[in-house]
Amino acid sequence: MNEINSEKLANKHDEMEQRFTRLGLDFLRSLYSTLKTASLYEANNNRYISQAAKFRQHVAEVFTETKLVSFVFKDGYFFLNNFRITLDTSDQEASEYYIEKFKRVSIGGFEISFKADAREIDKFIFCFSHFKATEDVDESHELFREKLDNLAIENIIPVKIAESDKEFDPAKDKESKTRARKVFFQAIGAVQDIINQAKAGATINLAKTKRVVQSMVDRIIEDEPAMMELTVLHNFDNYTYIHSVNVCVLSLIMGHRLKLDKKRLSDLGVGSLLHDIGKVNLSIDLLNKSAPYDDSDWLQMRMHPVYGVKAIIKTRGTDRSSVRAIGAAYEHHITYTGTGYPQLLQKRTPCLFAQIVSICDTFNAMTSGRIYHKRRMSGDEVITNMVNRSDIDFNPVLLKVFINVIGVYPVGSVVRLTNNEVAIVSRTNPENLENPEVKVIADRTGLKPMVQVIDLSKEATDGVHIQSVIDGEKYNIDPANFIDLG
Repeated sequence: MNEINSEKLANKHDEMEQRFTRLGLDFLRSLYSTLKTASLYEANNNRYISQAAKFRQHVAEVFTETKLVSFVFKDGYFFLNNFRITLDTSDQEASEYYIEKFKRVSIGGFEISFKADAREIDKFIFCFSHFKATEDVDESHELFREKLDNLAIENIIPVKIAESDKEFDPAKDKESKTRARKVFFQAIGAVQDIINQAKAGATINLAKTKRVVQSMVDRIIEDEPAMMELTVLHNFDNYTYIHSVNVCVLSLIMGHRLKLDKKRLSDLGVGSLLHDIGKVNLSIDLLNKSAPYDDSDWLQMRMHPVYGVKAIIKTRGTDRSSVRAIGAAYEHHITYTGTGYPQLLQKRTPCLFAQIVSICDTFNAMTSGRIYHKRRMSGDEVITNMVNRSDIDFNPVLLKVFINVIGVYPVGSVVRLTNNEVAIVSRTNPENLENPEVKVIADRTGLKPMVQVIDLSKEATDGVHIQSVIDGEKYNIDPANFIDLG
């Protein structure tokens, strides 16, 4: 019986592959003709109208099989919904056109949701065919995404270029990290302004905050590791600022992995950045208290979610974004099973944004060793602690996503390698969580004069891997000191 079922599944896959191979070739050719027609005629021209209708028929045919059309170029081939498109010599011109256009805006292709209507598809066609790229592909990429946003194109999404199709460019890598730092510190400044305005009793102007959050979203989509690395920063004069930004970065990365669209990512970013805004109503002595909290302290601390809701309502009223931000601020200390604080009249599961923020807030607070956490815990210790509380305090599915985000050895972990060198984890490898990229900082003789960056997932490392996690504080090693802050 199992053999019969396996044979049926194999036959079904073969049939699907043949169908998508044909659909893919028709799609590629029809889209090319439509783009070229759009470059010559206006949208109300009969030639364009006729060609666009033919293209939409091919899109509709794909939608009979799935709710998403994915057209990408990776590893030297074109794919429709992960089925390779077989081209012949007559398709060379179209192939070269796509490769060049994708390269100029630094994308690997795009996805069309079944929600996209004819008008939205037309807007995308004309935007893509007429877009003038600059010499800087990163700048072109941002301008192209901005153009799509301005045209309210929400159901046709550019696909990030495949890592295997990227050529590592040290200059561009440095530039990307510089942009990440700029956005990160802009966010710290925005939080500081908001807190100062809230303390003064003024109505908070969140226009700047939304712009900063949108920039963070763009940076995370473009270079997630560069933003992630900055979350190891903890030792700022005012912990609240840096903690809020770290939680925001981690939340946005989770949201991106969960495939949230840019509008929801922006709302998640605002909510996570403001999750502790209610603490402006608490005394500085309480916020900076290093000793364990007594009952009176906890009574005050547990009011900050309520204060946060009041601050956000005063700031923005109750539009879509503010409602989601209110959810994150009010519920981020409520557990997956409905306990925690503020105490609910009836236990229920918190909203999605609050569940995401809760995980990121807990991780960052415990790894920073500030306020009411007695000591800074290593990333792997915190993950073990959180896994033990899964399905009680945290949504187990979201926690699994978070662990995939930060890896087995989170960024900032101080580790000993099998060759007895000491390193700091600088970025994770999603395809190989146990072998991240590390910065080797010391060996038996002491600190190295120059930091060496090694990707432990590469064969060239000669079998070197992580032997154990060590306590950085015990050896006076602060991972933040090894971040290039420009």
